[in-house]
Amino acid sequence: MSEEENVLTFSEVRRIQKEEDQKEQISDLGNKFLLKASDYFNRKKQTEGEDSREYRNAKRVLDKIISLRMEKIVREARLSVKTDKTNEEIPLLPEEQEVFRDLKHKFRSHKQKIEEKIENQPAASTNTSRTDKAVEEGTEREQEEKEQEDEDQENHKDEETESSEDGYTLVETTSSVPEFMGTDLEAYGPFDEGEEVEIPDDNAEILVNRGNAERMET
Repeated sequence: MSEEENVLTFSEVRRIQKEEDQKEQISDLGNKFLLKASDYFNRKKQTEGEDSREYRNAKRVLDKIISLRMEKIVREARLSVKTDKTNEEIPLLPEEQEVFRDLKHKFRSHKQKIEEKIENQPAASTNTSRTDKAVEEGTEREQEEKEQEDEDQENHKDEETESSEDGYTLVETTSSVPEFMGTDLEAYGPFDEGEEVEIPDDNAEILVNRGNAERMET
């Protein structure tokens, strides 16, 4: 290989990034890729500086290459738990091989722990009586809450009826209504469509006439 082939260029970095982005498998960059990349950036830093457009663009592209390869390494390590593929069978950079081995070990260890936990789980029948009791208590609690809710609704209806006799009207909004000042000098709203609200008679009349609300029978 000639010396020119060993020299990395910006166009080569871009080509590698496109290839890595399009291929599902990890690309073979050779064992000296990072060494060549380091040499490239050192040359650009000396000749053009770190603020040059090519230097910054190349750095961004290289970061993308590394990120794409890391995603593939994670996927390969996860699959290798089933296939038992080794790092020698994948065109990894020397610096990536240790990452692959560590991830593979962690995935395998996690899988074993999950399997052991499932196998050692106590039979569900041992907790049947406790579960039945919890269900029974939950049912009773739900019934009590339902009765309380019904009682609250009845009280609310009574309050609505009483207040409606004192110059207020219960309406259901048919469209969004912004906040407004009532004839009782209280602020009302904003209301969403479908809300049941109680407002002064005069304001209710205005909303109904505008088509923004409908009267509710109490």
